[in-house]
Amino acid sequence: MVRALLCLLLLTAPAAASGLYEAQVIVTGTGLTGRPAGLAACLAQVLAKVSGNPALAADSRVSALDPNPLLRSLAYLDRMSDQPKHDEQGTRDRPYDLVARFHPVGIDAALRTLGETPWVPPRPDVVIGITVQPRSGPAMPLRADTDVDERHRAALLAAADRFGLYVLLPLAAGPPPPAPPDAAVLQGSLAWSEAAAGWAGTWRLSWAGRDTAWAVTGVSFDEAYRDALGGAALVLSGHPKTLQ
Repeated sequence: MVRALLCLLLLTAPAAASGLYEAQVIVTGTGLTGRPAGLAACLAQVLAKVSGNPALAADSRVSALDPNPLLRSLAYLDRMSDQPKHDEQGTRDRPYDLVARFHPVGIDAALRTLGETPWVPPRPDVVIGITVQPRSGPAMPLRADTDVDERHRAALLAAADRFGLYVLLPLAAGPPPPAPPDAAVLQGSLAWSEAAAGWAGTWRLSWAGRDTAWAVTGVSFDEAYRDALGGAALVLSGHPKTLQ
C-alpha cells in the first residue's frame, strides 16, 4: 500500500484485523507428517502477533496447546511453482508455505488463559530510520526503493508481518516528509561483528514521549530485524517487560 501524499512507502503486514489471525511457515510436502509441527508454529506466531508479546512464540504453555480446535482454514503454497517437479521434489521433499488462519474468538480466549489480551487495531505506524553497515563497503540507510537494500528490506518486512506492524520506509530521493502525528519512530544501526560472528543491532523506539533502547548481537540479520520489530511490538502493545 502506498501513501503517495506522504512521499513514503507504507509497507504493511496485515491490512486488516483479520490478517492478525493468520501466519505461515515453510514445511516439506503437503502430507500429514509435517502438518502438526507447522500448525503449532503458526499458532505460536499468531498468539505472539495478536498479543504483541513475542515471548509467547517460545512459551512452553503455547507449545502444549492443540491448534486444531482453533483452526479456521489452511492452505499450501508451492514455493517452487515456477519450476517443474523432479525426483523427490514431486512428492515429499518439495517445500511449501503452510498458511493457517485461526478463529479470532478462539485465539482471544486462548490468550486470556495465558494472562494476555489482544492488542486490537488501530496500531501505530512505525517510521523506520535504520543504518546498515555491511561486512564491506560504506554504511547505507535502509530505504524503500534502492536495490542495494533488497535483502535487508525483505527481512524487515518479514519481521513487520510477523508482529502485525505497519512500517514506513523513506524513499531515496527527496526530503523526508513529517511522520504521522501518532507514529512511533524506530531508529537504529545494524553492523556485522567479526567478534560475535554475526550481526549486532542497537535500537531505539520513540513513541508517546518515551524512548526505549535495546540491543542484540551475534545473530543473522533476519533475526536482528525480528528483534527490532518484536521489541517495538512489545513496547507499543503496552507490555511492561524491560528490553535488554
